[in-house]
Amino acid sequence: MMRMKRIWTFVLLAVLTAAAASSCGKDEPTPVTPEKPDEKPVTPDPPQPKVVDFDKYALKEVAAKAGLKLGVSFTYWEYRNNTQVANILKRDFAAVTFGNEMKHDAIVQQGGAYNFTNADQMAGWANDCGTELFGHTLGWHSQQQRTYLNNLISKASRNNNASLLKQNWNFEAGTLDGFQADGFEIFQSLYDVFAGDYAAKAGADGATLTVNASLEAEKPYTFSFWAKTLAKEGSLQVAAGDGQSLQTRVTNQWHKYSVPFTLESLGDFAFRITASKDVVVDNVRILGEGGGGQEPTAEVIDFEGLTAGPLNSPDISAINGPDYVRVTDETAHGGSLSLKMDNSSGYAQDPWSIQVLTKSFAVTPGTTYRLSWYAKASKAANFQIDVRGDGDVKYRSSTYNDFPKMGTDWTYQSVEFTVASGTELSFAFYGGVEAVTYYLDDIRLEPASSAASAPRRGVPPAFNTLFSLDGELVNDVIGYVYRDWVYTMVEHFDAYGWDVVNETFSDWPAGAFRTPQNTSGEVFVWGQYFKSTKDWVDKAFAYATDALARKGKTAILYLNDYNLETSSEKRKAYCDYVKGNPQVTGVGTQMHLDMATPDLKNKVVASLTDLKNTGRMVRISELDIKCTSLTDQADLYKFIFQKYLEIVPAAQRGGITIWGINDKDSWVKQEQDGRQNMPLLYQGVNYARKPAWETLYLYLCEVAGLDPYKE
Repeated sequence: MMRMKRIWTFVLLAVLTAAAASSCGKDEPTPVTPEKPDEKPVTPDPPQPKVVDFDKYALKEVAAKAGLKLGVSFTYWEYRNNTQVANILKRDFAAVTFGNEMKHDAIVQQGGAYNFTNADQMAGWANDCGTELFGHTLGWHSQQQRTYLNNLISKASRNNNASLLKQNWNFEAGTLDGFQADGFEIFQSLYDVFAGDYAAKAGADGATLTVNASLEAEKPYTFSFWAKTLAKEGSLQVAAGDGQSLQTRVTNQWHKYSVPFTLESLGDFAFRITASKDVVVDNVRILGEGGGGQEPTAEVIDFEGLTAGPLNSPDISAINGPDYVRVTDETAHGGSLSLKMDNSSGYAQDPWSIQVLTKSFAVTPGTTYRLSWYAKASKAANFQIDVRGDGDVKYRSSTYNDFPKMGTDWTYQSVEFTVASGTELSFAFYGGVEAVTYYLDDIRLEPASSAASAPRRGVPPAFNTLFSLDGELVNDVIGYVYRDWVYTMVEHFDAYGWDVVNETFSDWPAGAFRTPQNTSGEVFVWGQYFKSTKDWVDKAFAYATDALARKGKTAILYLNDYNLETSSEKRKAYCDYVKGNPQVTGVGTQMHLDMATPDLKNKVVASLTDLKNTGRMVRISELDIKCTSLTDQADLYKFIFQKYLEIVPAAQRGGITIWGINDKDSWVKQEQDGRQNMPLLYQGVNYARKPAWETLYLYLCEVAGLDPYKE
């Protein structure tokens, strides 16, 4: 039995083993190990969102890779000892424009000298930050050195009535008619004429230019002309018909040569200029009491016949605040007395609370008159006058802020108007405008064609070869200093581009050349002293082009203007002018935008399209956006960059310049109602980047094919 049990046990084990082996086949399920009661299924972590690294790339490098030069403007006070601004410039911008420091009143001093200290300091600092310099601006109607320019005008002549060479004294007829010329030739130039387009040039040593005139005996005259040489140095001799002879050396800078004389007897008189080769002569005149035509009659109130004390004059009287109006010997423009209107205590609360009125002047309908005067104050102050008449001018009181602020030095001021009807005019001067003391002198009414200056006192200067613009025509004087300004600036600074002329087209009438008078605030319209505003713009680009060529420099020359997006009429006139002047190599649109403007995006597209179609370089020159929503502002900034890159071909892209660094220092930072506009890319408090900056960074990375996210 035991044996049988063992056999059966063996058989059973064999069967079980076979069964176990069979259960391991592919058709049998694999046993599952039961879970332990305390274990839970493992859930994988969700993918982490990408984080933008706003410091991964420099903004200017991203912009460059996207095909755009990105610039910014700033001022002297923003950059001084400001490491935040320095860091922003180094990292974010490839170009800089100085908001004010290259304008006329920042460079030219009151005496006419150039001072580049601040601008050079800023240019060097910007260069250290790795940014290029853009020049702003060579011609504008504002921010001129008015003290200097008005002083020049006050000593200039309005016309050439006192010259015996009326027709061709400055050679602008393009001929030598009126002269006997032997070896002299007509000479046309931008840079090497004194004023205008033409002068006379000696073609060989010993060339002569003779002036003949019929003069009266025993009357004073002055023979004068301007000369320079195109060579390193030269010489000239002036010989008079009475045997007088003067010889002098000539340099390569303009000087005025003058010879005063009086004839002892009536007769023809001749002056002969003998010059060495390449001496250039311009503005040849004989001036004096016996000249061809007298100055039109002027009526003058100069206080010289009065005594210091209460005002007692038949020509001018105090009609308000008489206790505050006196004749004083404290100061005078000419002579020893002037009129004093003392509001230093702030007595007058209204301009007319202290008021003086001139007598009635006889005038002729249809004639244009100029009222001029000299003024100063105990501190910088505005001024106001009234024009009153018995015809069309019953009462005109619109001159507050129409004149430059007077300072502590005598300033020439004037207003011109045409009498349509009536035969009398009088003028009221207001001394209650501000809490200061005003002084007036040499009040003068005359036809506008006469010399723009107060009555002259003294005798003519002796023979000299000094540089003096006194007595030259106003247009020549202003034309000379403007040309000198353009050449000096272009030669001094190494800029990759220039705003040659800024804001030359008017808003009303839309598209016309800007032609306001020099009447308000800082306004000084250069174009008034050229043949026309268009002629001034033409000359500005011609001067800049020539100045670059003379120094072997290259730069894009821009015509820069505003409201090109919102005024299609202005934009058309702007583009038409550009297409007609090949020396305009760039077009600049300021784009000072307000998000409240209807249909703004379509207007931006239309403007960029028209500018692109000029074929010139296209630059958004002064971009800022007034807003109330930072999100909407960011969207519009992106839209402008996007459309600029889409519409303007790469070869025509002059770049985009943001007009300011942070909101706090922006020129449009705040509305009159106190609303903050937040126009720029950085906050005003700590220079933190705004949504507009971040949106532009992401957009430009996308265009450039760069990954803006952290690794």
